[in-house]
This record gives sequence, structure tokens and C-alpha cells, in this order.
Amino acid sequence: MLLFSKPYLDEYKNFVSTIKDPLERLDDIEVYLDDFERGFDQIYGNHAIGRISNKEYKILVKERDSFFKWGNEEITSIKAQYSDLIEERSEKSWSGHKRLKFPVVWNRDSYNKIEPEIRTAGLKGDWIAWLLANFTEGKDEYWTYDDRIINAAQLDMYYYLEFLGDSFSVSYSCSKISNNFVTFLFNAQKVLELKKEVNTFGRRRNYPSLEKEPTELDKIIIRTMKNRIKINKDLNWHNVLRDLKNNTYENKTITIAPIATMRDEMKDAILLHEKGLTEATQKLLISTFQKKLTTFRKLLLPK
Repeated sequence: MLLFSKPYLDEYKNFVSTIKDPLERLDDIEVYLDDFERGFDQIYGNHAIGRISNKEYKILVKERDSFFKWGNEEITSIKAQYSDLIEERSEKSWSGHKRLKFPVVWNRDSYNKIEPEIRTAGLKGDWIAWLLANFTEGKDEYWTYDDRIINAAQLDMYYYLEFLGDSFSVSYSCSKISNNFVTFLFNAQKVLELKKEVNTFGRRRNYPSLEKEPTELDKIIIRTMKNRIKINKDLNWHNVLRDLKNNTYENKTITIAPIATMRDEMKDAILLHEKGLTEATQKLLISTFQKKLTTFRKLLLPK
């Protein structure tokens, strides 16, 4: 629970105060609040099934409320003070975006889907030069984008929905860019000279990210919501819940059944079963599911 403790949140506040560009600071806070809210859904669920004590949970809720109050006040202040810059950035952004000059890509599949519209606009060379200029070394053998690019792309995620598969995170995809793909971009255009002309240095956060790989049940929920969005169906929680069973793979099934909570109460939960296993591999209370939907709606619907 360290990532949700007061010392850690104070560290984040100190970090974000060092970001001089107001729009970069705005994006960072908005993305962090989204990640924080999604992470806290797990705490809510763990408390509901007895993995977190009432005392610890109350402390975390108090810290959460205080942090959200601070974050929302910062967002309101920046938007009011720099509304002209926000509007100007939106006008200069690529179609389907409000923040980025060009779309990001992270592998050949995303590249192949986006490249035609860039080529049609006659900006392929500029686009590839921009991509390469905004790469930086990531973890292990991967490349990633500068934080300011990842944050902006995550907030413009609606544009990337069909490229993300079962994920809801542009930032996760953009942090796992292979060396082969970077080499491909260099080979696609004569970009070495173009990159030398760009003298920007990316900012790197020095604190752990809240970004986590979604659980298997998260993926099913997200897949269900995406498919409903594509056919213009609503995201009411009752309807999404009923539709989950239609969005699982062959070896997985969804059931709804009561489970015991930390208070020894029986409450309905979503159970994920995998073929060949007698016990459910994942359990999620309906109340936690409803909270997740609220968070996922913010990510999947246009901002």
C-alpha cells in the first residue's frame, strides 16, 4: 500500500511541482489521478473481501480524498489560467487528438494502421522524425516515449481504442517498444539527420509508476465495453455485466454467485473460471465491478 500512503503522495506532489510547462503538468496530474483511482479500486475490492483491515482502509480513504481534492484543485487552476494555451494545443493536434502533434505507434501493427492517414497527408517523414525524437531508453530491452508524450497519448486514448486489443492503456503499450521496431523506423526513412535537428530532452519520472498490467477479468470487462461502444450500445453496468459471458474466450467462463465478504456477509460477485480448474481463478464483487466501470468509462469514452 506504499504507493497510496501520504509520504509517497507528497513525493509525487513535489515531483509534479518541478514540471515547468503548465500543459505537461496538467497532463501528468490528470493521468496520475486516473491511475490512482483505478489502483484504488483494487484496494476497495481487497477491503471488501477482508484482505485489508477497516483501520488501514479508513486511513487510505482519507489520504485518497485529500489527494483527489489537491489534484482536482490543481487541474481547475491550470485550466483556468492557461485556457488559451490549451485551446491552441488542441487546434494544432492531429485529428482525433487534443494534445499530440502526431499519433504515437508502438509496433508494426499500430504503425500499419496509422501510417496510411499520415502518408495521405504527406507528412510521413515528419511523423517518423517526431516519433524517433521522442523515444527514450526504457526498462530492460525496451524503448519508451518521453513521459509528456505518453501522458498526452493516454488522455487521447479514444483515438487508439481499436489498436489496443484487450488493454485500456496506451501508456503500457508505449513503454514496451522493441529495438526491432525502432530499427524499422530508422530503416523506413532517412531519419538520422532529421533526429539530430531535434534538440529536446525528455523528462523522466524518478518514482514508481502506478501502471499495471490489467487482470484477465479486467481484460474481459474492457473487451465487453469496447465491443458495446463499437455497436453504439450503452455502458450501463447491468447490461455490461450480462454481456461479459459473450466476450470470454473458449477456455474461460463467467458466472455470478454469492461469496463471503470480510464481514461474513454473502454478496454477489463475478467469478472467472478456466477450463480444467475447479476453483474460480478470479473473484470480483459486483460493487467493485461497478466502481471499475466508472473508471473504465473515463478511459474509453472521449474526454
